This record gives sequence, C-alpha cells and structure tokens, in this order.
Amino acid sequence: MYADIIIKNSKCMTMKEKQVFEWLAIRDGKIIGLGDGEKYYSLLGECSIVLDAKGNTVLPGFIDSHFHLVQTALNEESVNLHDVSSFDEIGEKIQKMEQKKPGDAIVGVRLEKEHLQGKQFPSREILDRFSKEVPIWINSLDYQVSMLNTYGLLYYKIPFRTEGIELDSNGVPTGIFRGKANAALRTNILNHYPDKKREQNIQKLIPKLLQVGITTINAMEGGYMYSDKDANFVYEHVEDYNIDMVLFYQCMDIEAVGEKNLKRIGGSLYIDGTMGARTAALTFEYADAPGEMGRLVFSQQELNEFVEKCYLEKLQLSLYTIGDRAIEMALRAHEYASFRTGIRGLRHRMEHVELANLKQIRRANKLGIIFSMNPTYERYWGGPNKMYFQRLGKYFNQTNKFREIIDAGVIVCGGSDSDVCEYNPFIGIHSAVNHPVRSHRISLYEAIQMYTSNAAFAIFEEKNKGSLEIGKLADVIILDREIFSMDEREIDKTRVLCTIKSGKILHNEM
Repeated sequence: MYADIIIKNSKCMTMKEKQVFEWLAIRDGKIIGLGDGEKYYSLLGECSIVLDAKGNTVLPGFIDSHFHLVQTALNEESVNLHDVSSFDEIGEKIQKMEQKKPGDAIVGVRLEKEHLQGKQFPSREILDRFSKEVPIWINSLDYQVSMLNTYGLLYYKIPFRTEGIELDSNGVPTGIFRGKANAALRTNILNHYPDKKREQNIQKLIPKLLQVGITTINAMEGGYMYSDKDANFVYEHVEDYNIDMVLFYQCMDIEAVGEKNLKRIGGSLYIDGTMGARTAALTFEYADAPGEMGRLVFSQQELNEFVEKCYLEKLQLSLYTIGDRAIEMALRAHEYASFRTGIRGLRHRMEHVELANLKQIRRANKLGIIFSMNPTYERYWGGPNKMYFQRLGKYFNQTNKFREIIDAGVIVCGGSDSDVCEYNPFIGIHSAVNHPVRSHRISLYEAIQMYTSNAAFAIFEEKNKGSLEIGKLADVIILDREIFSMDEREIDKTRVLCTIKSGKILHNEM
C-alpha cells in the first residue's frame, strides 16, 4: 500500500501524550503511518506526493471552537473600524467605501469606543457629515451597540419607542441603539441578506481560514442579535465547503433543534452581556460606573427549567457567560439539572467564562463542564490601562485564568469569537502563552491543545481529529518554523505553509 502524501523531515507533534515523529503518511484521507528515520520508503509510490517540512513543526489542523461564520463572511467586505481613533478617520473610511460602491448601504464593524479620542460613539449627526445619500450602519466591536445616520434611521424603520433607542434632550433619536433596539435592528438587517450573498461570502472566506490552518469551525449562528437564516443556511449547506462545520444553533427552541436532528444547542446563548458595554453580570460594581453591576437575561428558575430540558433531551448545551454572577447562575442551573436527572457525559460547555473564581472552576470540573474560551481577549483588553482595567478596577487581573482552570482539571477549548477578534489561531495561542498576568499563563503545548485535541473532545470528535494518529482524518498543517524552540514572544508571527484537509492539500506555499 502506497501513500498519497508523505511529510518528511518534520517535527510532527501528534498532540497525543507529547509524542513526536519525523514523518507522517496519508492515504485516502486518513493517516496511515507515523515514524522516524527513513522507514517511510516502503510507502513511497510513483504517484506519492512528498512534502519536505525542513525540520519545521507539523500539527493537527486547528479547530476554532467559537466562530460566527456568516457574520465573519459578510463583514469581510464591511468597513473595518477597529484601529480608528477619531470621527474623522471613521469618515475617511466611510467615504472611501462610498466611492468604491456608490449607492450601496455602508456597514462599519469592530468599532471600539475606548479607542476614540472622546470615548463616545458617533451620533447620527456626526455620521450625516460623512454621507446623507446612503444608509450607514456601524457596529461596536462586541455588537452590543449600533449607530445609524439619519438616512439609516429612516431606512431601517425600527419603531422609535423600542427600548434601547437613545434619545436627546428633545426626545429625538441620536442614532445610537442598545439592548432590545440594537438586537431588533441587527436581526432586521441580517434577515434581509439573500442566501446567495451568504454563499458567495463564505466561499471567499474559506481559503483565508485554510491559510491560517483552520480545518474545523464551531459555527455559532442564529438567535438573539443575529439571524436564524444564518443558522438555517449553515445547516443546509454544511457539507458544501472544504472545511468541517459544526453548527451551534443559538436558540432555546428545543423542538426546532430536534427536528433538525442536531446534537447540541446554544453558543452565544446570552446569560449576560459584555464588559465593554458594562452588561456582563458582576458581583461587584463596575469601577468606571459606580452602581452598575451588569444584567442577567434570565431568572434562576427560568434557566434551571431550560437546562433540565436540555439534559432530558440529551442535548449538549452551550451557554454564554462572562461575568462571575452569570457564571454562578449557569453553574447552579447545571447542578440543579444534574441532581434532578442524574444524566452525565453530555460535555456541556460555557462560552467565554472570563471572570470565573476558583470555587466556580472547581464546581465546573465536578460537573464535567468544558470551558470554551477566547485567549485573544487578553491581547485586546488585558493588562493595565486597557478595557478590563477600566471596567473592573482592582479585579482586572482575575480575567481568563487559564493556568488555574487547567490545573483544576477543566478542559479548555479555544476559539476566536470571529469576527470580534482575528481568526488566526496563532494569535490566540500567543495570547494564552503570553497572558499579561504571569500567573495565568500556560505552556505552548497546552495552548495548542486548546485548538486541537481539547477542541475535538469538546464536539465529540476526538476519535476522528484533534491529534495525529493512525486511522484519524488527515487534517494536518505544516508551519514555517519549529515552534517549540522559538522565542514565545514571537508565536503570533508563525505562518502556515501547508494545510491538508481530509488528505487533500488545500493551501500550499511550500
């Protein structure tokens, strides 16, 4: 039996008990051999493709455990405002887009208020300075706030009495939408995108994901602030793309999920909000807003009943929890459901889990709950003088405690929360290894586990992927360096030279 592909001269990190081999062989989409030296010669045939890794690291394909696929794909063609620091810069980008696509509605994304000089979102009057001829819709980085110009305010037709529409002293909308108004606006706009646009944009996105080594994503689609059309599109087209997609339907409609024969429910199923919007539910007051402690979406009883139903229906449940008060509510609901049903082994997940304390971490481990976390948050918001410090004050150094969580036995999988953050896994890996709080840092190997073996376990795929073993899918990436011997401060500079998905070379710069 000959191999279709052989990778030689590599440091093949299997992510299985830290085993390392010098070569790997692939046939019919699966790994058929691993070894050292020149033993692969017996697998060489006339048609075998031989890839020389030149001593560089080979890893399993990456699994992004929290990825908003349709949102990311659509926003690839939006105006990226993440690095702007003034209204004038926003205006320049908007006007360039208007020149590029005259007459089209303009969408701006990833705007952070803290980056702006006045630390205020632009009102409709500000946006009107840049264009009065087309609707302008701008999203904050965490999607918790929308901004419209006057044209957009009239074009998108959200009733002015909707809760969350900011009004000026004369009772006139400022163009800034929060809460229910923001959710209604976003869902209304996203529902009007045709599926053809979803299809085209996802097709454009896939090669970019392969370029950074992503071969599987957990697609968080539909539900509050998003569009159920996104979830339905992914469900109907999940087999149409070159990477694997695991759909997390972000809803509470257990019956609808059952009709689709899905094995999981949730994702960004909000228990609280975000720290940026001061809606993450805390047990203490926000340092920069005395009296505010965030908000919870459900009562404890409501969540208890829903979680118990998920247990009884044998659905893997994924809840969005950021603040310690939201984490507490979710844990209590799981403890209630576990006690009432006695059901275990569903590998329930909690997404983000930014502010868990040690007692909560230990309880999560006892329940077998997986933490799906986003290390890049620390790159954006961690450390002195950044958003966590501004919002949390003396508690800023308690966020994303990877070291303590892993030491307590909790399995952690890693995601990007794209397109809130960049989807390059090496940025997340770098962020976990170089956490601004030294005591929360983890090793490079542990960080890679978050995006490979742990991520596979978190979706019940550990028998098929997540590690390089004989018989598993040939999801393999070749890097441009030997990553385990480099300066860990340079991890985010790592590039993927080759991505193999199910035995097919889909990205190749070798």
